[in-house]
Amino acid sequence: MKKSVKYILIVLVVVAASGAFIAYKMWNKPHADAAEMPGIPVTAKVLVEAFETDEAAANTTYLSKVLEVSGTVSGVKTDDSLTFVSLTYADAMMGGVQVTVDPRSADEAKQLKEGEQATFKGFCNGYLMDVVIKDAVLIK
Repeated sequence: MKKSVKYILIVLVVVAASGAFIAYKMWNKPHADAAEMPGIPVTAKVLVEAFETDEAAANTTYLSKVLEVSGTVSGVKTDDSLTFVSLTYADAMMGGVQVTVDPRSADEAKQLKEGEQATFKGFCNGYLMDVVIKDAVLIK
């Protein structure tokens, strides 16, 4: 009986140590950088219409992928440490693309004027009232 308890304790210690190691590696995993990854080129109109038409299919196509989204700037807002740019298109009734700008591109993004064309490269985070793009860098 004592040997079986000993083996169970050894197995538990090994499993706990393995779990702790995996958790440590996941916690310290480098942050993915959209600027360094190839992006899927798409316009704000195509992206918004894809989500409005069939959100499940759009999630399969775009969710968590790097996108290069082009559109017309409809607004630039600055929060404490974040910059947000809204992209729209000519015949948009509602909705658009809400871009959370990476701090490296924040100064450039703040210079954008309403009505200008802009392209951002970032991760698609899904669809709420707008399609959300996060950690985006300004391409042009």
